[in-house]
Amino acid sequence: MYTLLINRNFVQLWFHNITKILNERFRELIIPIVVLGLTQSPLATALVMLSQQLGAILLAIPVGTWVENKNLLKVARTSQFLYACLVFLLAYFIAVETVHALFIAVLLFIMGIVGLVHGTVFQAMVPRVVGRKRLLSAHNLLEAADAIVTLIGPALGGILLARYGASPTLMICGLLLFTSVIFLSFVRAETVVETRDAALPLKKRVSEFWLRSQEGVQYLFANSAQKAAICTAVALGFTTIFMSLSVIFHGRTTLGFNEAEIGLLLSCAGIGNIIGVLIMKRFKQVNWLYFLTGLLIVAGLGASFLLVPVFVVMCVGMILFDGALSMGFVAQITVQQGITPDSALARVRSATTVISGVVTLCATFLSGLFAEWNSYIALGFGASMLVSAGFFILKYKKSGIPLDQIKPINKTN
Repeated sequence: MYTLLINRNFVQLWFHNITKILNERFRELIIPIVVLGLTQSPLATALVMLSQQLGAILLAIPVGTWVENKNLLKVARTSQFLYACLVFLLAYFIAVETVHALFIAVLLFIMGIVGLVHGTVFQAMVPRVVGRKRLLSAHNLLEAADAIVTLIGPALGGILLARYGASPTLMICGLLLFTSVIFLSFVRAETVVETRDAALPLKKRVSEFWLRSQEGVQYLFANSAQKAAICTAVALGFTTIFMSLSVIFHGRTTLGFNEAEIGLLLSCAGIGNIIGVLIMKRFKQVNWLYFLTGLLIVAGLGASFLLVPVFVVMCVGMILFDGALSMGFVAQITVQQGITPDSALARVRSATTVISGVVTLCATFLSGLFAEWNSYIALGFGASMLVSAGFFILKYKKSGIPLDQIKPINKTN
């Protein structure tokens, strides 16, 4: 898989991704703790956090259709630059101590829309930069970036937050995003798919836009392979957000962990990520559906370890949980992109984002609701959902083939 590093464009995308994810790991720790300090309520904190998903739910479908006809690289650079500016704005208002939970919610809403545009464009770029035959290797390398950052990011973020405060740490987040824009500026791959006739009447262009948007949604349920892929995406998306916030709430309110301890616990997920990345290549010839089933069950088992109020046991649980989860993400996105024709990649991605957005919105709200009630029940719920999802997708077992044999499927196959 490391032959991909010969591809200069992919190398730039990889470094762009690693700096972007490091910013995310810092913010995933900082913002919930800041809002929790302002509101003194896990439920109120969850309500503020879910505002970031609202924009994605409302706009993902039109965004996916819109970006298909744009220069993807230009859109990616612009959206990432705007995101950095928004992070700096949040850091400023926290520094002058005029920040309010409602203001953070509004800013997160805007950041969610900008992040939606960037995420949609980035995922549509990957198959065109690396080619379809190397999708699994490409996504495994991208997951490696996630693994490295997850190992050091939360612990480092917790230390910075405890020592210097929220505003300086968010300033570092903004600088990381500017750095990611620089890496994108070195990518020279042509990613414009096609151009539409701008001379067409507005009514016809709107009608065509709507029809293509509908087609992107229809692809998600066009065949059993797509259905299995979207069901897995739902389970992965829900538990990623739900368990991360539940661990923060559980550690902070139930077990009395400080910022550094919570960061260290979350960083243990990076060890699991790294293990997953290192062994992923051994599963290229495995039936992807059975593979995903096994990963979801193992992740659920790891999540159950978090119920034990012993720090070392919880760390082991995070390693097992996130290791299986990271491999699941690699397999799921490889399958979904592999079975989707090039012409529908951005639209399918945006349709997936809508569904994932609704799911993560529910996950954010439920994590706060459960934590307000009993954080142990929250962790148990997350673990049981993973196991249930693993068994559920077995109903689509006839669509499973080896990962290295995946090819585009035209809707009804």
